[in-house]
Order: sequence, then structure tokens, then C-alpha cells
Amino acid sequence: MKRIFLFLVAVLLVLPAFISTVVAEAAPQVSVAQRELKKDKEYHSSDVYARAHHIIYGSKAPLGPGGRIRIGIVINGDENMVVEDRVKNVIYQAIRKKFPREEFAVMKATDLNTELMQKAEAQYAQYKMRMENATSVGTVKPGATVVSSSAANTAATVEKQDSLDADGMRVLDQPRGIADILCQDYVQAGRDCGYDYVLALTLSTGGVNVRPSNIPVIGNMFNNSIRANGWMRVRFVDVAGEKYLYRNDIATMGATHNGFVNGRVYERSVRKAIKEAMNDIEVTED
Repeated sequence: MKRIFLFLVAVLLVLPAFISTVVAEAAPQVSVAQRELKKDKEYHSSDVYARAHHIIYGSKAPLGPGGRIRIGIVINGDENMVVEDRVKNVIYQAIRKKFPREEFAVMKATDLNTELMQKAEAQYAQYKMRMENATSVGTVKPGATVVSSSAANTAATVEKQDSLDADGMRVLDQPRGIADILCQDYVQAGRDCGYDYVLALTLSTGGVNVRPSNIPVIGNMFNNSIRANGWMRVRFVDVAGEKYLYRNDIATMGATHNGFVNGRVYERSVRKAIKEAMNDIEVTED
């Protein structure tokens, strides 16, 4: 009888801890969603291929030669270009064509972007501290040297100014974001998030030229020719190789004849730039 009593006491003591453990294990988990680029604009994830892939691989595509190669995409830059869905769709269309879904898992890398912005935040904190220290001793200069948060030595530095980014391009009325991120930062972030390659595209607007038409039209502004320049800065990083596989700043121009700088101008500009970038990158079979 005494043994039974002791057994019941032990159960009562252990049971709450067991229940709490079970409840803790059943608690919901919060993480950044893994969003793979659609095969095309009309592609639905419920088709046979996607369902089979989910059964075999789960929610995340595998790494390495045993599965598909993972490419993380980050698109940022001037608001007038980034807000245009037609601009982003042109980019996605070119990437889909270059990296087929059967061999590549091209991801809208929100997790990677978060990691990069965290690194940029740390850099800005260093910059602000240096500027405050300089102010306290009366040696303020227009720019300050900021060391990359991932760089192993001081050779990987960037002369940081509030109005310019790491490429010397203007930072206008928009969040600074990852404007000062260096190659080693992309490598480290790609490794931490499990990507084989990182593709970062920064879109910047350039000069605008308006050419009046010689043909008289009512409300002549609607017949003007608009030419808008732009830049696409491409960083394609080989994470395993710890280097840029492709790095280019592509200047391009778009034009319309409706008298306004609009999404169509930017779309035509970006279409030329992303086509050039994809033509410069070669995908070969082993």
C-alpha cells in the first residue's frame, strides 16, 4: 500500500512538468517565410510539381548537389523604380528564364534581406559613434571610415557619407537600407541563411530628357518624347567561393512618347539592364 502511495505521489510530481513540456513543444513557431519565385506569373503552387516537391523536400529546398541550388534575391533602390510592379516583374521574368525551377530554387530572400539590414544597422551604429567621438574632440570631417561588420581586416572599409552610398551614388528620400554593404557581408549573410548564391539588385534613377515634338498636337505635352536614364547595380555573390561571381553597374535608358516619366519608362530601362546582366552570366551543366 505504501509503495502504491509513493508511486501516486511521484506521478503527481512529475505529471505537471511533463504536461508543461508537451505544451511548450506544441507552441507555434515564428520564422521568416520561405518564398520561392513562381515559375511564371500564372503559376499556382498546388500543381503536381509543387506538391511532389513538398513531399520530397519539405518546405525548404535542399542545399548542395543533392538538390536544387538556392539563390537568394534582394531588390532595393530608388522608390520610383522599386514601387513599380512592372519593373519587378521584368526582373523576375528574366531570372526565371535564366535559372530554371527544376535546377534552381530562386527565393525572394526576406530572411537574407533582414540579415543584411542588421549588418547595415551595426555599421551605422559604428559610424554614428565615430562621428560623435569626432565631434567631442572637434575633428569632424565630411566623411567617416566605417569597417564592414563581416570583414576580417581594415582593408575592407568604405568612406561613408550621409548623402552617398558605397558606390558613390546619391541616397535620396528613402531608407538607407543596405547601401553600404560589402562583398564579405553578402557572403556571411548568404551562409547564415543557407543560400548558395546571393543576387542583389540596386535600382537607381538618373537624368531625364524631354524632347518636344515638332508635330503640333492639342495639349502638346502629350506628344513630347521622354528619355529617362537609370542604373542597375548587380551583385551576384558566390557564397562558397566568398567572392563576387559577377559585379557590374549597368547604365541604361528607357523612352516613351506620352509626355510623362512613368512606370513604362522605368520598365523599358530595367528590361535592357537585366537582359544584359543575365547574358553576362553563364549556366553550364557539369
